Amino acid sequence: MTREEWLTEAVLILDAQVFAPVMDGVIPDLPYRVSCSFPGGPGKKKGVVGQCWNPSASGDGTTEIFISPVEDNPIEVLDTLTHENVHRIVGCKHGHKAPFKRLALKVGLEGKITSTHAGEALKSKLTEISAELGEYPHAKVTPGEGKKKQSTRMLKIVCPECDNVARQSRTQNITYGLICGSCECKMLPVNMEA
Repeated sequence: MTREEWLTEAVLILDAQVFAPVMDGVIPDLPYRVSCSFPGGPGKKKGVVGQCWNPSASGDGTTEIFISPVEDNPIEVLDTLTHENVHRIVGCKHGHKAPFKRLALKVGLEGKITSTHAGEALKSKLTEISAELGEYPHAKVTPGEGKKKQSTRMLKIVCPECDNVARQSRTQNITYGLICGSCECKMLPVNMEA
């Protein structure tokens, strides 16, 4: 099973076991896709772990749900998926306003409405659903891990007379040079790496 198959199956189970009981068994039958990828787009904030896009944003009128690859804990993935499914069911146009809040509270989401978490009863249900689905076939992605941090591009410039030290960009040094503020001698670059 791929991540997307796991997530799609999770939506079906959440619909049946979490949403249907609080919605008199009536869940809108709207097309959707679920993907494990970085949420983004307008309003993108650091730390976003899920996002639901309005069907009008998709070329074929499908609601698009994205679950961030930084998360690999199946209970937390299901928690985020529950939040995003509230958006899918009530319609993204409502954002986190009253229709979203009513359904979110009914299914057992708690906390700040823009970044909810599962309450105890819902968390227990999500644990059961996780066991039913099996292992989440995904390994956590850590953005920026393994990238070499960029070092400064400034040149170390030294006065040959008084050893006064300064830093200057290569372009500025080539174009203007630098005159020592103490002895008024022309300062020289020491090396390219410093």
